[in-house]
Amino acid sequence: MTVTRAWISGIGQVASSPLLVVLTIVLTMAAAVPFGVVLRSELEIALATQPPVDLGSSEVDADWWSEFRAHADGLAATFTPTVIGFAAPLDNLSALLDGSQRPMVLALPIAISLVMWAWLWGVALRRFDLGRGLTIGEAIQSGFSTLPRFVAISVVAAVIQIALYLTIHPLMFQAAYPAVIGSSMSEPAAFAVRIVFYLLFGLLVVVVSLLADYARVAQVVLRPLALGQALSAANQFIRSRFSAVIALYLMTGLLFAVMMTAYGVIDSYGGTRVGGWRGIAIGQAFICGRLVIRLIFGASELQFFKAEHSQPS
Repeated sequence: MTVTRAWISGIGQVASSPLLVVLTIVLTMAAAVPFGVVLRSELEIALATQPPVDLGSSEVDADWWSEFRAHADGLAATFTPTVIGFAAPLDNLSALLDGSQRPMVLALPIAISLVMWAWLWGVALRRFDLGRGLTIGEAIQSGFSTLPRFVAISVVAAVIQIALYLTIHPLMFQAAYPAVIGSSMSEPAAFAVRIVFYLLFGLLVVVVSLLADYARVAQVVLRPLALGQALSAANQFIRSRFSAVIALYLMTGLLFAVMMTAYGVIDSYGGTRVGGWRGIAIGQAFICGRLVIRLIFGASELQFFKAEHSQPS
């Protein structure tokens, strides 16, 4: 199977799985609701002492927000201007590239998301492997049967990525980068060098992510496997077909890039016309689209692995 066929097949698999898409969206919302309720209560308390301000529906009281952030702690400290519109994905991208430390209070939501996706991948990959819909019993059984191994795979990948940010990232950006640009390099040239460093480090992060992806795929296609066997099978597959694996990743990532660009254009040039409920609707549509693309990643990788794994390198 060519990379293009695997990509098209993955898109088709997700398009023919509306219930899986709905399940993914519902579980993602359910995982976020408890933390949203906690944050809402803290905001209500803060707003209760705020005198009325004559603002439009799409305007923000910057003075109140500044005062709130000055005294906020815990989960409330994460309520910053970067949660608004296109600033949210940009902030996530910036943190990913620059290795910015996130508040420790986010450890619990991240852990819950990790377990939720470990269960969900069991359901999704099983559905993509069979090429048909699952009954409720089959879906539940598929999710829980692979849950411990998928959680372990995600933890291993997270540990490796944390190690990269603690070792390779500072070595590249705090030691190598200043030495390369020196003191006489122009700003455009220095920026170009930084982009190259971002790409090199990003490749390392992507490879670790792909290792986890294909380890999960190997668990479903070659089941059952021990954790070490799944990681070994994934590593061997990626090494033997590295260019094709990266090409498939980039093709699916292109969908995300197009969606991200469209979101940025709408949010940046729409102004107040996409504020209020329109802004919320567009933001939620972006999140749903991102979840669909994440499923396409898994579906296309599974189709490629199934077709190519047994082929000679």
